[in-house]
Amino acid sequence: MLKVNEFERDIGTIFGRGQYPFSTQSNVNYRAENIQEIEQNGYALLTRIIEHFFAKQVPRLQVLDEYSKGLNTAIYNRESRREENKADYRRAHNFGKIIAQFVAGYTTSVPVKYAIDDDKQQAQVDEFNTYNDVVSLDNELMYDVAKYGRAFELQYRTGNESQQSNNVKLSNVFETFVIYDNTIERNPIAAVRIVQVQDISGSDEEQYTVNLYTDSEIVTFKNITRSIGQLEVVSETPHFYNDVPIVEYNSNRYRTGWYEDVISLIDAYDAVNSDTSNYMTDVVNSLLVISGDFQAPRDKNGNEDINQLIHSIKKYGLLPLQSGTDRQGNATSIDAKYINPEFNSTASENYQQRLYKDIFMMSNVPNLSDESFSGNSSGVAMRYKIFGFEQAIAQTINSFKRSLGKRYELLGHITSNLKGGLFEFGNVKVTFTPNLPYAISEEVAMLMSAGVPLSRKTMYNQTHFTDADNEEANLEQEEHDGLDSKEKDSQHEQFDSDKVVTVDDE
Repeated sequence: MLKVNEFERDIGTIFGRGQYPFSTQSNVNYRAENIQEIEQNGYALLTRIIEHFFAKQVPRLQVLDEYSKGLNTAIYNRESRREENKADYRRAHNFGKIIAQFVAGYTTSVPVKYAIDDDKQQAQVDEFNTYNDVVSLDNELMYDVAKYGRAFELQYRTGNESQQSNNVKLSNVFETFVIYDNTIERNPIAAVRIVQVQDISGSDEEQYTVNLYTDSEIVTFKNITRSIGQLEVVSETPHFYNDVPIVEYNSNRYRTGWYEDVISLIDAYDAVNSDTSNYMTDVVNSLLVISGDFQAPRDKNGNEDINQLIHSIKKYGLLPLQSGTDRQGNATSIDAKYINPEFNSTASENYQQRLYKDIFMMSNVPNLSDESFSGNSSGVAMRYKIFGFEQAIAQTINSFKRSLGKRYELLGHITSNLKGGLFEFGNVKVTFTPNLPYAISEEVAMLMSAGVPLSRKTMYNQTHFTDADNEEANLEQEEHDGLDSKEKDSQHEQFDSDKVVTVDDE
C-alpha cells in the first residue's frame, strides 16, 4: 500500500464510534402501517426502532457534528508514525462549520417573513413568533439542517389554566426522530424524544427518558438503558394538537448534510496539510552526517567524547572538528551535511489549493476568500458567482417552507381546540430574503434613468443609517418648527411697525 511521506492513515473511524462513508441504514426514514402497529406486542416495533436509532443513526450524526467542530475523523484517528522521534501533527480544518454557517446565514440571517390575509390570525402569528423568538429558532433549525440534513422542533403548552402559552423549541437531532406511515404522502404518525438522564449516582450505565408523541397524546415510558428490553408505559397525556407536535425539517429528499458529500476531500486536505507541517518540523531535526577522518573532543581520560560533540552542535550550532592525517601525513578532508527527506513543496501547495477549491465547488458553497469575490463586483456579477449555490439552496428552502407551514397548522389546531378561536389558520405565506450584498446604487440609477419615480420613504429604507418613519416624522417636525419661527418673526415685525406708527401719531 502506497504511503504519502511515510504516513499511514486509518480512514473512516472516529474514536471507534462511526464510519465514513455512511451506510444506507444511517439515514433511513422510519415507517409503520399505523399507530396500532407501533403499539402492539408491548411496543415491540418501537423498541427495535430505538435500538436501530442508537446503533445506526446516531454514529452518523456524531461524525457530522464533529466535522463542524474541527474534530475531523480521519486526521485524529489515523495511526501514529512508527518513528518515535518524528513529528506527528494533526491539522484539522472545520470546513463543516464554514459551510453550515454560510447556509444558515444566507437563508435566515435576514428574518423570515410570515404573512397571512386575516388580520386576527396575523396578530396571533406575530405574537407567537415574538414570544418564541422565532427569528433565532429559524436560524438554529437551518444550521442543524445544513449540518445533519435534518432538524426537529417541538410544540407544547406551559402555564396554568388562567394563563397558558404556546411554545415551540428546537429538539436535538441526537434525541429525536419521526415515524411516518407507508402511504405515498408519507404522513407522520408518531415522533419520539429520547433524552439522556443526568446520573449523579456514579453508575456507568446510561439511562434515558422516552416520550412517544402521537396525534392525540404523549406516552411516557419508564427510563431505559441502551439495552432497552421491554418498554413500560408510565403515563398517557392528551395534547390537543390533532397531529404529531414534532415537525421535521430536511435539507432535501435524501436528508444529506451540506458538507457530507465532501468529507473525503476535507480528510485529504487535513492529511496533506499535516504532512507539510510534519515535514517542516522534521527538517529542523534532520540527521547530521559527518564523513572523513576527524578527531572528536576528548574527555578527561583522553578518549574521544562524541556526546560532547553532539551537545556542542545543539547548543552553539557549530561543528568544531579537527581533521586527522593519512598514511603520508597529509591532513584529511572532513564533510558534514544533513539528510533531509525529499519533499516537493510546490507540488504540495498546488495540491492543497486544488483540494481547497474542490471542497467549495463540490459543496456548491461559494469561497468568499477567493480573489474573484472583490468588493467592486457588480450585483449581477456577484449573483453569477453563487448561481450554483442558489440552485442547490432552493431545494432546502422549499423543504423548509413545507415544515414551517406545518408549524402554523399545529398552532391553528391548538388555538381552535383550547380557545374556541380559529378553526384553522389560512395559508401562511413564508418569504425568505437572501442575506447578500446588493448593488443598490446600480438599481436606483437604472430606475431613475428609465424615468421611474421613487418615493422618499423608499429611498430612506435603502440606507443603513435612517429609518423611514422616523425620518418623515423628523422632517415634519422641522417644517413645523420652521413655520413657527417664521410666524414669530412676522409677529415681531408687525409689533415693531405698530409701535412706530403710534409714536408718529402722537
